[in-house]
Amino acid sequence: MNLRELRDFICESPKGQVLDSLICVELGLEEYEIFWQAHQDMNPELSFEDTVVQFLIDVHDYIGFAGDDIEKVVAAAHE
Repeated sequence: MNLRELRDFICESPKGQVLDSLICVELGLEEYEIFWQAHQDMNPELSFEDTVVQFLIDVHDYIGFAGDDIEKVVAAAHE
């Protein structure tokens, strides 16, 4: 699964679109792609959905948002 397919999957919902944009801004497209590829390489036994969940958890930790900051950003985008 390449980065485009991951981003299409994440962007199926409006909240996912905001999250995808946030990741693009914080990581940049090149690092986003490298990070996604590394997750696939490290977890070949996981399903696509489980890999995505682990990827998003790790992105959250890597970006360094405290607490519910990502949830607040996503919620604010819909106000």
